[in-house]
Amino acid sequence: MFFGFLFTLIPLFIFSILTIVFLSIGNDTPEIDFELIKSKGKITNAKITGIEIQYNHSHNGVHPTIISYNYLEKGKEVNSKYKVLEENKIEELKIGDNIEIKTFNESSIIKDLKPYDFSIWFFLFIPIPFLIIGLPFLIYSIFNLKKELNLYKFGKIEKGKIISMMPKSGFGLFNIGQGIIVHYENEMKNGKKIIGESITSDFSIMSDKKKGDFVPIFVSTENEKKSCIIPKLQSLKNNWNIEFE
Repeated sequence: MFFGFLFTLIPLFIFSILTIVFLSIGNDTPEIDFELIKSKGKITNAKITGIEIQYNHSHNGVHPTIISYNYLEKGKEVNSKYKVLEENKIEELKIGDNIEIKTFNESSIIKDLKPYDFSIWFFLFIPIPFLIIGLPFLIYSIFNLKKELNLYKFGKIEKGKIISMMPKSGFGLFNIGQGIIVHYENEMKNGKKIIGESITSDFSIMSDKKKGDFVPIFVSTENEKKSCIIPKLQSLKNNWNIEFE
């Protein structure tokens, strides 16, 4: 249950963090259709009003640069920004310089400079493998938990004969999710003996019980093949009055 929950929670956490980070560095320049403006735009002059290098991220060791500029269109002053990743072509530029731009439908590009578009959506796919791994485990665990809850509510109390007990490793430094896997044998109404498997977090069973001893189990009244070990701690907490030998 914990493994599935963890690997489902991890991608949601990563997705949230990446979204916050990318929103903080994105949307700082207008969206444009570069090819359309390049082919249909008209050339005009603009004046550089700001040059900002973004040091919080880089591509192949080069930091993006945002060039702010203004120009006249239909008698009105228009302010715009343009992000580029061509430091060699812009290293001589400074605030106040005149540059050539192309304008079309109230959008513009700087002539002979390609815009830098940092695609964030690719990175948002990173958590998907964790989700693919975790969801099946989580679904399986939920079904198992539902089965055990039904046994707790409606199961009849019987005894199972221990066949084997094996420690189950936990996850991480704190061994979260560890327990004891117990295989046991119980007899159905028709006299046929079946083998059941159950995981318990009651580690005292390893010292209190041994192979061949009996433990109380819940058995489904609808399907005798469904059963689970009765958790001693839950029994004591809920006053089930079940005898543990």
